[in-house]
Amino acid sequence: MFRQSLIRAVVVTTALGALSAPAVAQPTIKVFGREVQIHGSIQQGAIKSDGNNFLTMQSNDGSVAMTDGAVNVSSQIAKKFRVGAQVYVRNIGQLGKFRPQLDWAYADYKFADFLGIRAGKVKTALGLYNDTQDMEFLYTWALLPQAVYPLDLRSVTISHVGGDVYGRFGLTGAGAISYTLYAGTIPDDPKGGYLYGIQDNGSEFLTPLKQKVFGGDVRWAWHGVTVGYSYLRSIAKVKVHTTAILPIPLDIRADVKPWTRQAFYAEYQGAKLRVSAEYRKENRFQGYTALQPLPPPIDAMFAQAGAPLDFSAAGWFVAASYRISDLIELGVYHDQYVPDTKKDAVTPTNLIRETVAAVRFDLTSNWNLKVEFHAVKGYGDTSYPHGFYRRVNPTFTNKTNMLVLRTGFNF
Repeated sequence: MFRQSLIRAVVVTTALGALSAPAVAQPTIKVFGREVQIHGSIQQGAIKSDGNNFLTMQSNDGSVAMTDGAVNVSSQIAKKFRVGAQVYVRNIGQLGKFRPQLDWAYADYKFADFLGIRAGKVKTALGLYNDTQDMEFLYTWALLPQAVYPLDLRSVTISHVGGDVYGRFGLTGAGAISYTLYAGTIPDDPKGGYLYGIQDNGSEFLTPLKQKVFGGDVRWAWHGVTVGYSYLRSIAKVKVHTTAILPIPLDIRADVKPWTRQAFYAEYQGAKLRVSAEYRKENRFQGYTALQPLPPPIDAMFAQAGAPLDFSAAGWFVAASYRISDLIELGVYHDQYVPDTKKDAVTPTNLIRETVAAVRFDLTSNWNLKVEFHAVKGYGDTSYPHGFYRRVNPTFTNKTNMLVLRTGFNF
């Protein structure tokens, strides 16, 4: 079974890549006399695992349900004014289901190097890679470190609807400092991973989850070295039908305030070597209010079981990659995610730790193939999943090994 699934995955990923490679892309067109750039990418992946199924796939049987792609357009309307937009679609297990999504759409005016503004649906500057995670072709990895950049939560982390102020200050003889400040809302995703975790836990959202956010990012760069810090703070309200608090159906309002995320990161990028690390800390205070009168003693039981919760989670990774030729790049990373930092990270329900080794083949200038092995310990809190879901795992095991293949074509 393993061999048949592996051969099928290799055939599918390689065939799709080969079909893509000869494609002729038209990078620019003229619209009303303005040059419009058109770019895009398409990726096809396959996963074979033992232990637990991953990302809502039946990966233990070998799955090729890992397709995503994007097309974007942009144009320099005037010397300091630029607009652009990107549509993204994915079908990864039960995530996305080929539902088109407006990844980002913005208008950008740059007054000077030290001051610019963007408005619309804008990529969120958070950590090293959050605002570039839609560019698979930039990375060695088939999957970015999932402790910090979980693929199932991509749609509710990559961008916000609102505005940014940004700029860059040169430091004589010491590189430059770049900053971004932003505010707005993060839209809901009805086909997102976090919703499936909520549903698997016996709850159903009655209203969309929208986060009101503000935050910022500051980074210093010099001779290939980047060091930075990001902060995001949000509040949210959502009405929920649930049996997770008491063993009876309840309609409640969940208030999440505040919800903070911080990222500390560093990277070195040389001609052939890249080394990076990031630490992500998350705190969330969550309270509950019943939306209907509760008779005694249910009211007392709800007051006790539905007491406000103070969540604290943390994730980190260290990674290195080295290009040994124009064709081949090698990479490794180690990462860890702890859903509840108030408890020891010793049980599988409070830990996801993985060691990853990858090989990237650049078959042409715009077609790559990645082969990646993951050794994973733990599966984390399945009420708020990072990759492991009850709906495809009747029982969980403590260890999971995965072979991931992914081919991508970009233009």
